[in-house]
Amino acid sequence: MFSKTNNLVAATVAAAAIAAASAPATAQQTLAYTTGPIRVVRYSIEPTRTITVPAWAGTYMNVASSGKVTISFVDTGTVPATAVQFAVRSGKTIETIVDKGTFSPGASVTHNFSLGSEFGSASALDVERVTFADGTSWERN
Repeated sequence: MFSKTNNLVAATVAAAAIAAASAPATAQQTLAYTTGPIRVVRYSIEPTRTITVPAWAGTYMNVASSGKVTISFVDTGTVPATAVQFAVRSGKTIETIVDKGTFSPGASVTHNFSLGSEFGSASALDVERVTFADGTSWERN
């Protein structure tokens, strides 16, 4: 038979286990960018697809539409960024995207970019290099 103390210890251990198991799953995604000056808030990749379009004399032809990636990011530094270089990876294929402009610290930026046909929704995205308005830069190790 358990005493009140044993029941209290068991209840505390159970509560700690439940709290650990219910930690948000998205925390892992934000940790990937905490050491860099750009935090990727989210990205999505729309793969290339084939569409059928009218050609001539009542015929049709298949045309590949280019894929696209939508990237939302925030400059977490104290100096505005002027160029952010991203790498989209799918297997051994890498496509580099450079977003140029003035990206103020703390401002949310969302842009769309075209992608080649090798990329699908399972592709990965990394921040490779950032150039700042004061002439300094950051590179991923």
